[in-house]
Amino acid sequence: MKSRSADTGNRAFWGLVAASVAAQTLVAYGTCCLAAAIAAAVRDQGINALWTTRADLLPGALVLVAAGTGGVLGTWSLGRSLWHTRMLAATVRRHRTSTPLRLRRLADRLGIGSRVRTVDMAHPFALTYGLRRPRVLVSTGLLAALSDPELAAVLAHERAHVRSRDPLKIVLARALPAWHFYLPVLRDLRRRFALGRELAADRAAIARHGTAALAGSLLKVAEGPAWAKAAPAMATDDLLDSRITQLETGNEPPAAPAGRLTKAWAAMSAFALGTAAIWSLTVAGHAMHCD
Repeated sequence: MKSRSADTGNRAFWGLVAASVAAQTLVAYGTCCLAAAIAAAVRDQGINALWTTRADLLPGALVLVAAGTGGVLGTWSLGRSLWHTRMLAATVRRHRTSTPLRLRRLADRLGIGSRVRTVDMAHPFALTYGLRRPRVLVSTGLLAALSDPELAAVLAHERAHVRSRDPLKIVLARALPAWHFYLPVLRDLRRRFALGRELAADRAAIARHGTAALAGSLLKVAEGPAWAKAAPAMATDDLLDSRITQLETGNEPPAAPAGRLTKAWAAMSAFALGTAAIWSLTVAGHAMHCD
């Protein structure tokens, strides 16, 4: 199976992080300059300047509003992901059962024997969870449904998620687009990250156990129960078509490009953000050390 020279999933993730850092730098700069401009106005005009409408402060105020709104949305997304992760871990503890010898042996061969957890559930699924120390969760229903080669392929797939620390990455990939809601292109990068990582994990499984084993497991593995659908790094039905295409063609299918509207909105948002920051710098002036 042919693969691209770079992991498109991780490349999209680091692109998302870089874009987020750049946007946050502009926001912080604009906010700093706005604060300096307000301080200068209060110094020159007294406290009444706070209640005086000044058109030249409007761009900086808009940056401040965007920063505050994004902070709330990003914090909510992060807290929600952490809550789901904690609830998933609690559910695993309630339903955990001893790991069968068959599963332990296959996991040991991949070097993840200590990371595998088994839950007594008829639903056939497997996923990777945990932020500080990722673990692989396998249901007893999956063990009953898969042959040894198919189970080994599933474990190899999840091992790739463990090694890349995908649970932590996907939490950040959810929070950053919410934090910078005014840049819809970040949501596109998040989708590319999720798809790229699933395809990369499939390639890792195929490299070790062949196409037939992974294809057989895909026919039998389900998305997971409702309580596990928020689990980071878990494959979802909307990625299944691309995974099957990769199995059939031997090549990673390209992600759908961002739409024209998304690109145009991203360009306008970036321009407005940069303009507002520069305008706030001009208003604040060199005396307030915003240059």
